[in-house]
Amino acid sequence: MKPAARSIVGVLRSRSGAYVIEPFEASEDPALEVGDGARGGATVGDAVVAEVVRPSRAKRGQERRRLEARVVEVLGPLDAPGVDVEVVARRRGIRRGFPEPVRVASAKIPREIPEAELSKRERFLEPAPVTIDGETARDFDDAIAVGSLPSGGLRLFVHVADVSYYVTPGDPIDREARLRGTSVYFPDRVYPMVPPRLSDDLCSLRPGQDRLVQSAVLDVDRRGNVVATRFSDGVIRSAARLTYTQVASLLDGEPHPEIEPVVAAMLRRAETLRVLLERQRRARGSVDFDLPAPTILLDVEGVMTGIKVEPRNRAHRMIEEFMLAANEAVAAWLTVRKKPCLFRVHDAPDPEKVEALAQFAKSIGLTLRPRKDGIRPADIQHLLDQAEGKPFAPVVSTVALRSMMQARYSPEDTGHFGLAAPHYLHFTSPIRRYPDLVAHRALRGARRRGKTSLDSDLGAVAESCSRLERDAEAAERELLEWKKVKYLSGRIGEAFDGIVSGVARFGLFVQLDGGIGEGLLRVERLGGEWFEHDPARHELRGGGSNRVFRLGDALRVVVERADTVLRRVDLRLADPPPVSARGRSRDRRRRR
Repeated sequence: MKPAARSIVGVLRSRSGAYVIEPFEASEDPALEVGDGARGGATVGDAVVAEVVRPSRAKRGQERRRLEARVVEVLGPLDAPGVDVEVVARRRGIRRGFPEPVRVASAKIPREIPEAELSKRERFLEPAPVTIDGETARDFDDAIAVGSLPSGGLRLFVHVADVSYYVTPGDPIDREARLRGTSVYFPDRVYPMVPPRLSDDLCSLRPGQDRLVQSAVLDVDRRGNVVATRFSDGVIRSAARLTYTQVASLLDGEPHPEIEPVVAAMLRRAETLRVLLERQRRARGSVDFDLPAPTILLDVEGVMTGIKVEPRNRAHRMIEEFMLAANEAVAAWLTVRKKPCLFRVHDAPDPEKVEALAQFAKSIGLTLRPRKDGIRPADIQHLLDQAEGKPFAPVVSTVALRSMMQARYSPEDTGHFGLAAPHYLHFTSPIRRYPDLVAHRALRGARRRGKTSLDSDLGAVAESCSRLERDAEAAERELLEWKKVKYLSGRIGEAFDGIVSGVARFGLFVQLDGGIGEGLLRVERLGGEWFEHDPARHELRGGGSNRVFRLGDALRVVVERADTVLRRVDLRLADPPPVSARGRSRDRRRRR
């Protein structure tokens, strides 16, 4: 059987009278020749998808033959609005439009909820539920409410959109959702896991409209212990669509006449509960990486104009805490009853990485002292607490995060190291994550004591969902980097303050203040001397001057060059070092 043709995404260029494709991936061949009549209507500077046809004929004097390709899709001029999204989506294999069977199945879903379904569900009226999300949120799949208990404790209601009611295992929508695994979020658009009729409408918990939910109801005592849980098929009518900013300022005492007094009172109870739950979670040793997500500011054409980085406020923490509590409660309930499901597991970090993290901590005056029986989550949290408030705190968080294993999905409930949780899964976002949809099905089947409609090979589903999650995160990260590089390409020659975020034998990676991007300060730009690279201490040390550049150091740098194709930014020091010879580095590991 003839092998499938290899596809390359790149930019059409003209070199020495011939057309070539410059790939976006640095590891690909530096350029692919485009044969006569194979441009597919593309012009120089267009981003294209090309198919490798065959090795081209080697010219005299060439040691190997170059690859020849033909253009199969023209995405548009590289700098045109939206082309960056199209490039990343194709490079990362993101599924974009929905196939015809999915569109047909979606269109057949009734808009009105049958009375027969409403009548057999629990209606949650008091306390009135609300949604709390970011200003630019596109779907609203969870709502919360907090009530008081006669014992003095608090009752938490987490209502989650009941996607499983609309999506039957094995139907066209379900098959497509499994192929996607997750929604992919870009700054100006989203590629949803389920069709917009569900994600943006029927399963979006809009204010004033009846919506079907699965609800987790948790009773919490005065110390923050969850003392009782129950789960229910419910129906809610959200009382308000609130934002994190609104809720945080309300809790800070600012007036918000647009928020009903009864809702405001409920939110204050919710803040009390948040403090109790967070205190209990921290007491057991859970790690809390306080890394705020940057918000890309775009103009009307989708061009980045800046980045807004805001720390997590009390409202962010509230919702996170409530979602964690609900996820743990569902996982524990299913595990106790030995019901199959997809769990979210996180293994303990590799001892060698822990040792490297400990050495790095020591090099910047911090301590990480694992016990003889191994590292505990509380040990890592203690390290983060030591760094809190210091300029290099974000770097410490990043290095600590990189030292840990990657969380994944598994049919085996082996616990979550980072959360110090014996049982954990994802339940609260079935609109955008397939494992949450699986959890909903497992929970409903277990509650009804009937046969649970789950895939016969949960191991394969877990592996697929873990991979698709990593692919989506890589795509989101790549587009973010692209927009940052494009932004910095218009700031050539400008000076910025930054923090050393990575150290390699060939130079320093510097994260510019404000989250606007990261660039490479090559070792040649550090001065006319040899530089010794110590990977364990994350530093470069000058052989003659003994100058040290270390992870977390503050530097002032100038943007020298920005390559939007390979997404690279080159920097130089704002205050040039003395130059007497070409700077080079030696890697200590290579000499051992």
